[in-house]
Amino acid sequence: MEDRVNIGAWANAAMLMPPLTADERATGEQAVAAMRGYVEALVADRWSEVPSHSSHEEQPDLISALMSARDSGLRLTENEMTSMLMLLLVVGHETTANLISNGMVALLRHPDQLQLLVERPWLLPSAIEELLRYDGPAQQATLRVPTEDVEIGGVPIPAGSLLSVVIASANRDPGHFVDPDRLDITRADNRHIAFGHGIHFCLGARLARLEGQVAIGMLLERFPRIALAVDPDRIPWRRSFMRGPDSVPVRLTPGEPS
Repeated sequence: MEDRVNIGAWANAAMLMPPLTADERATGEQAVAAMRGYVEALVADRWSEVPSHSSHEEQPDLISALMSARDSGLRLTENEMTSMLMLLLVVGHETTANLISNGMVALLRHPDQLQLLVERPWLLPSAIEELLRYDGPAQQATLRVPTEDVEIGGVPIPAGSLLSVVIASANRDPGHFVDPDRLDITRADNRHIAFGHGIHFCLGARLARLEGQVAIGMLLERFPRIALAVDPDRIPWRRSFMRGPDSVPVRLTPGEPS
């Protein structure tokens, strides 16, 4: 439990979006250093548990597999392994937490869709896809840098420019989605890019989908009459690279839906 609380605090501090105050910058740097120390200590504790003769495919968990890959000549340095584990800790926490909270905010702001999901829980898989499309946690991709002059949509982009690919905009593209600004948990052919695309596709996508289904499904099963306790415009949103609310005040009423 203590580890989970610490990782959440480190992730929140590290993901804070600029402009940053001097205190915020210092806190973010301390969070990154603390997380690196945590991961390095975790790896150090695992050395004796990873059989040197076993391949990375035979290891029982991801950390052991990465350690084995580093030792079997697969060009994974210790710094790369540590950085990868830190990335997985941050994005595995931030993205899924915000998928759940953003999804619930969207449902609470659309009572008809919330009621439909309460009455038809078998719609959870398609509901999660629609919530990811409608207001996913990753609003932008990592920065891109073209290696040569290109033109996109009639706009010239010189080589070496910094490009920000806005995933959220693509997921509301009227040329691809019918009535894209409408939340519809029954939407068919919902080919969003909330998890990225190609070699950058999120490796935790299946787990995130499952976690979203379980969390939102169990919440609605237990509290089918859940409702916002504040005006939707008063929900505080975080200043983070990952979109998500600071808090979602709700009224919880257990029992059968009214």
